[in-house]
Amino acid sequence: MSLEKIVEQILSSRPDLKRQEVLKMIEKKKEEAGKFFTDETAARLVASDLGVEIVQKPLQLGILIQDLVSGLNDVTVTGLVIAIYPPRTYTRRDLTEGKFARLLIADRSEKLRVILWDDKTDLVETGKVEQGQIIKVSHGYVREGTDGKLELHVGSRGDVQISPPDAAETMYPCITRWIKKVAEIKEEGGPITVEGTIATTPSLREVVTSRNEKVAVASFELRDDTGIIGVSVWRQLADIAKGLAVGTRIKIKNAYVKRGFADQLELTSRSFTTIDILTAPEK
Repeated sequence: MSLEKIVEQILSSRPDLKRQEVLKMIEKKKEEAGKFFTDETAARLVASDLGVEIVQKPLQLGILIQDLVSGLNDVTVTGLVIAIYPPRTYTRRDLTEGKFARLLIADRSEKLRVILWDDKTDLVETGKVEQGQIIKVSHGYVREGTDGKLELHVGSRGDVQISPPDAAETMYPCITRWIKKVAEIKEEGGPITVEGTIATTPSLREVVTSRNEKVAVASFELRDDTGIIGVSVWRQLADIAKGLAVGTRIKIKNAYVKRGFADQLELTSRSFTTIDILTAPEK
């Protein structure tokens, strides 16, 4: 949408303002950002400040993550899902329990945390949202997180569309950009995604957790062209891993890094970790 059309929508919704006043607001917004904003972005921010909703579907894909500022409401952003975090619970003011889940998305300009609240966490719990998908988040609101970084929150008014038809994959970064090489794994934490070849035959054992629960664990080593790392996967993933032969190439998504035997870093699974079989070993 052109600057002129946005100005027209502002004036239509706010007849108390004059065209020159709106243009001055837009110029001031650009100056405050050091001329970093385009005319369109600055005009949209002014519209938001004035409580004017600018609606046009093609434009909803146009805003880049780098153009977001805290305080924006009714925001639409499209990006590639690069990480998924499991839902967590919280206590509301009325003492009822709610849920939230986090995603990390990216477009060609920047990365952004997306916070899904309550019913929206079903997208994560049911596995509908997957790493590597392009999603369009509509009617979100931007707030600053506790670490000072921006977050896009999706509440009851919000919507998440998976693989929107008006989003061209070529406009977004490739997920391989966020796949870790073994040599790049330097510290505990996650989630991370790693691709490699199974280097040792997975061994299956049963352990008793702190909750006195007996669970299966499969352990093996994973190799890529930079190094080798130990892997332990639990429960259902252990059943998958035990049948994998040496030489099978896999992708482990949403794994976590921890220190294991002899204080060595290793990968471990959690409830939302998945294993994709990429290629079978050559016979």
